[in-house]
Amino acid sequence: MNKSKINSLIIGQALLFGIIIIFFGIIIVKEKIPNLKSRNVEEDINTYYKENYNNLDLTKGNLKYHKDDNSYSITYYDKDYKELNFTITSLNNKITDNYNENFIKGKEIMNEVSKKVLDKYKDIFDNTNFEKLKINFKDLDEYNDAEKINILEGNIYNTGYYSVSYYVKVDSLDEIYLNNLINSFNNISLSNGLKTNNYSVTFDNNGIIKIVEGGKNHE
Repeated sequence: MNKSKINSLIIGQALLFGIIIIFFGIIIVKEKIPNLKSRNVEEDINTYYKENYNNLDLTKGNLKYHKDDNSYSITYYDKDYKELNFTITSLNNKITDNYNENFIKGKEIMNEVSKKVLDKYKDIFDNTNFEKLKINFKDLDEYNDAEKINILEGNIYNTGYYSVSYYVKVDSLDEIYLNNLINSFNNISLSNGLKTNNYSVTFDNNGIIKIVEGGKNHE
């Protein structure tokens, strides 16, 4: 092998080695960027919290980095009820929070309790004529303090905090017959630890629809 070919081979190997170093260097830098930036982001989020929510007595969570959208967030928890919380997020140096939706209105909590109550109703009325069951809770801030505590502590089934709606196919729209169906639904519910005076029932008599509503939510 002549000297020219040897030099070309050495240069080629050096270039390949240099490309490999650069490639892995880029990967390492990308992995380090969130860590390098996190300190400043946490300071920004802390400042935002102090400026907007410093009057709240909450427990602060850890700073989290989200690879999917390259954002950072810190969640703040109620000291008595961890499920009552809200998150401050930094994305592209813009800071936002879901305090009103999650902490005041309690959207995540109410979605969860609605699902729990609905699952119990569905289990009880599976394979019956009572169909298309739905449960509706109000936003958390629409309940009084005692009701909020009950909801947060899971006392949600045997209450009037929610509305239940369902659909029934019937052969007649006679008022007494329909009232008996409603009473039957209520009695079965009550015997299984479920109770609410708020209801909306859709009766279907071969396409002729009658809706019957009752309770405080329908007064």
